[in-house]
Amino acid sequence: MPASEPSRDPRRILVVEETPFFLNVTHRRLETQLNVTVLDAGTLAEARAVIEREGPSLFLCVVDLVLPDADSGDIVDLAIENGLPCIVFTSMFSDEVREEVLSKKVIDYVTKDSPASLDYMTHLITRLVGNAETKVLVVDDSRSARSYVCDLLHLYRFQVLEAADGVQALSILRETPDIRLIVTDYFMPRMDGFELVKQVRNIFAPTDVAIIGLSSAGSGLLSARFIKYGANDVLNKPFLREEFFCRISQNMDNLDYIRDLEHAAQFDPLTDLYNRRFLFEAAEPFLSQARREGSNPVVAMMDIDHFKSVNDTFGHDAGDAILVGIAETLRRLLRRRSDILARVGGEEFCLFAPELAPEAVEGFFEKLRNAVADMPIALADNDSRKSIKITMSIGVCDRPMASFNEMLRRADRCLYAAKAAGRNCVRIESRNPHPASIPLSGARLHPPVTQKCD
Repeated sequence: MPASEPSRDPRRILVVEETPFFLNVTHRRLETQLNVTVLDAGTLAEARAVIEREGPSLFLCVVDLVLPDADSGDIVDLAIENGLPCIVFTSMFSDEVREEVLSKKVIDYVTKDSPASLDYMTHLITRLVGNAETKVLVVDDSRSARSYVCDLLHLYRFQVLEAADGVQALSILRETPDIRLIVTDYFMPRMDGFELVKQVRNIFAPTDVAIIGLSSAGSGLLSARFIKYGANDVLNKPFLREEFFCRISQNMDNLDYIRDLEHAAQFDPLTDLYNRRFLFEAAEPFLSQARREGSNPVVAMMDIDHFKSVNDTFGHDAGDAILVGIAETLRRLLRRRSDILARVGGEEFCLFAPELAPEAVEGFFEKLRNAVADMPIALADNDSRKSIKITMSIGVCDRPMASFNEMLRRADRCLYAAKAAGRNCVRIESRNPHPASIPLSGARLHPPVTQKCD
């Protein structure tokens, strides 16, 4: 963002609307769907008072062009004069009015012609909030063309970087790997847009970084080649700014949807720990690497004691709150980036630590157990608050085995040894040999075994 851009709170939005019905509908929609604070104004004078009082803390304003104490467009001028991003939401539409309003660098011009208009505006504001955390790289050898695209992206709240050709763009990408969108021209010296797209795709997948190609040639063949080389979209110059932003928005939405799907495939929705699927996919390669490097991999199974009785007494909402609290406690105590902590069952957690030193195993898991036992927990019971104590049993396999599954079986058997010993304790494979008759956990994670740990 420009250095002069004030810090704005995305949770505060001003709505300026003369008609009480539209004001109430817009207010209610934005507050409920976006979880923001909406400030209302029905006149230009009221809007001016809010802007003077709230200042730069407002994220943006949504305005109607028709107000009882102002000429058409005066509210837009007020917002622009105060550096406030502005979306026009109005029943007034003509090509002449639209062109005049958009020339004032408002974010968008939305007409109240159907319920879909309110849906579009709500999504637009959601997109603008996300854009503020998104980096975009604009690549064009023409300074004027590059500046025009950068100005549009700044208007849409993006963080914008610039490059004059493909070579410079690749250098910026190496220095700034969290860029999520590239807008590139085709005709450029040293490295054209096609070659840039091919080079970028050697580094980033289309699901990680979106690329939109620009060209003044207007050729269908050129567009096809852009997409075949790895571009997500192509836009011909000259373009309408509404079309430009719609293309940008759709591509960013696609990246977000894919990221959300990937997150859902890897993480538990309640605790936001890794899920069982990710654990099994990731642990085996980490185990192989640990064996090659001579480190000491450890697998632990952790189970909340008497959790069913908590659910039966206080309800599943209380049980969920306890699971979230335990997940946060365990996550806070992990210090190694290589550790994988997962929720693998209702009240069961698994920790795979590929680099835990043998002499630190017992002390580390006792620390986890004590942290859970010391958690402050107060739950509602028949309209009163009741403090309860939650404990956890832990079974640890600290001996490298041929596979992750084998280590998991051993850890699970140690967990049942901890349960049999009275719960709220740690049992470790190398320190607590126990008979093979201790039952396993059925088909929760793995088939039963009968061999004895020694």
